[in-house]
Amino acid sequence: MILMACTQTTFAQKVVLHLSNQQKTEYSLLQVDSITFKEVPTGSDIIIINDLWDVIQYYSAFYKMKEYIEEQKPGILFYNKDYLPQKGGQNWDMALKCFNAQINEGDSAYTIMALNFEAWDKAKRKLAPLYRYANKYEDRVEGEKYGFPNTRTIEDPDSLANLSIGMDMTCPLIFNRNEQPEDKSYMVSTHGDTLRGDAAAWIMDIPHHTPSCGANKGYCYEVRNWAMPKEWYFPDVEVEVDDEAFYGKESFTHYLVGEDSRKIDFDINKFSDIADKYGRVGRNDFYWLAPIVTRTPNVEIKLTNNVMSGKYDIYAVMVPWWYTRLDEEGFADSIRNKPAFADSISASTKMCFTAQLHYNNNATNGKDVTSKKTPVIEYDGTKVDTIKIFEDFEFPYSYKNLRYSYPTLQISGATKGSGSGETSVKKGFKFGLCIDRLILKSKEE
Repeated sequence: MILMACTQTTFAQKVVLHLSNQQKTEYSLLQVDSITFKEVPTGSDIIIINDLWDVIQYYSAFYKMKEYIEEQKPGILFYNKDYLPQKGGQNWDMALKCFNAQINEGDSAYTIMALNFEAWDKAKRKLAPLYRYANKYEDRVEGEKYGFPNTRTIEDPDSLANLSIGMDMTCPLIFNRNEQPEDKSYMVSTHGDTLRGDAAAWIMDIPHHTPSCGANKGYCYEVRNWAMPKEWYFPDVEVEVDDEAFYGKESFTHYLVGEDSRKIDFDINKFSDIADKYGRVGRNDFYWLAPIVTRTPNVEIKLTNNVMSGKYDIYAVMVPWWYTRLDEEGFADSIRNKPAFADSISASTKMCFTAQLHYNNNATNGKDVTSKKTPVIEYDGTKVDTIKIFEDFEFPYSYKNLRYSYPTLQISGATKGSGSGETSVKKGFKFGLCIDRLILKSKEE
């Protein structure tokens, strides 16, 4: 069958996307022209559409996406562990093989939301500020292992930025329709990104037109207006504080906590009434940073390599100290049955801390710089409290797609051992800290 491409009427769909259980965002997901194909008489100018790569390759609106795919190696562009060629097999430099790394199963049907040249340029302008890379980064992985981090040099930061931006404009928008949940509650791209809410159902239910007469069946849509929400391309970052969260735990002397420090499970079924009144903790656990006798704890927490170059409000979710005692015999019943008991406990279990960030500022020696330390931050211990530590903090350089580097946040207890200061033990402050997680809320200009 000889086919050629043409387009149908443009339409827009209002949808709701939510990437977490707490937040929904309403926006126009994609304005598309669906690509249809029809039989035409044989002629020298007719394109024979065999598979989805042919659509990208020959449909002129997709030329920028085509150029990007041809420039990249498939192991970087697509997650293709199941389709890697055998050594000495296919010519893996061919763009056809690159693109078909994820769409070469004869029994699968794929949906591709392909950006035309206008949408590609708009997306690139939107994403560029989030992918500013420095020339040098501290190797945090090596630093944690040996206690003295080396630096790594990025020879071409602009090239890394272009690669990363292009991945955001291709990988999250390719879906294997035969590997989606039956209830259509979410979709998973071939790169592992998850699209939830009505947006997923819309992509699954919309009328499609197959651009394939061969084994590689699929559906392709021209994205004319890239309008993905912030939650998709500039997501919040959450760091669960557990045993793996601390940087330099085994090798750096500034990791100072008491032997009793540990993750503490919080049984939500057993203590649901208490949690409803005083606050829940994420994943039903939190971390107790115990003091060393009368010395306050001091830890450095990894912020992961998903932090991008942009502004964040940074929060710490702190937990009342008496949550550590709920499993003690009779303690939870006292909280439930004596309304004043929790208040009396909290009055003598207040806590305080300071914080500072360690991050890349493209220093000549490649070493991370340290932000100004915050003033003493207090929390009174009456409830689980989400405390803003930094407002509008801008990371100058991105860590996205770097496996060896990430920023950190250092939290130090600030309770004074003696005297009449506002945060002294005489005022009811304790030396330890209870922390659930760190949250980096991304902010657009």
